[in-house]
Amino acid sequence: MIIDVALSNNFDPESLKVDIENSVCAVIDVIRATSTIVALFGSGVKSIIVAGTLDEAYSLKKAFPDRLLCGEKGGLKPDGFDHGNSPLEFSTLELSGRQAILKTTNGTEAFMKATGSPAVFSLAALNFRNTMDDVLDNALKNKRDILFLCSGEMGKIAYDDAYIAGLAVKYLLSKPHDFIYSDSAKLVLSAVIGDRSLTDALSKSTRAQSLRGVGLGDDIAFCSRLNGYNLTIRAGATGAVKNTGIAGKESFIELALYKR
Repeated sequence: MIIDVALSNNFDPESLKVDIENSVCAVIDVIRATSTIVALFGSGVKSIIVAGTLDEAYSLKKAFPDRLLCGEKGGLKPDGFDHGNSPLEFSTLELSGRQAILKTTNGTEAFMKATGSPAVFSLAALNFRNTMDDVLDNALKNKRDILFLCSGEMGKIAYDDAYIAGLAVKYLLSKPHDFIYSDSAKLVLSAVIGDRSLTDALSKSTRAQSLRGVGLGDDIAFCSRLNGYNLTIRAGATGAVKNTGIAGKESFIELALYKR
């Protein structure tokens, strides 16, 4: 079994050491999309549709007006959205039974790039242990490789995502299995070896600096809470929401809670 890491969502599939169509994929956007996804489900949301563009997000809101429209552009809530992309905010809300639409700058694009995988999970520090257990279980049962897909920032490497991928590699190294690790997997592991504090690692990342610049620095400490939620989120078995009436789109990625 091969363990590989895509350092940003702007990757060439030919450059991977694994075939994404035979790999379990864990999407990482710790600051903040995958942390927000955890917080939304933790507050009671039962479904999230991932929008690829702002126009798609607005169109989905028209098609599903009862869904909460959430996300960001440049870190801030776009005009017409119900909420921004703050996991800390969502953790304080009661959203039982609600459904949502999510569009972010980097994370939702990463989910689009992962659609070739037969099993796509959403990984953050907040749901790290639960998700890693399920990622490994799926890979072993189905004889699949594992790909950690870092969302990055505007197509470039983001230290915070690479650090979470490094934690994932460290987790796998603790298991009694003979895995093969790609060079990128070894590279992200070195970040964890050199930076032992998750909170400090995320806090000094460029994206954390950008978040503080728009007055949302409190989200950083929240995103750093390791294993704060005992839940796993996966793209649905069909990975689609159909009959939206949106021209040129027959289906959309839908995230839901996963239980073995």
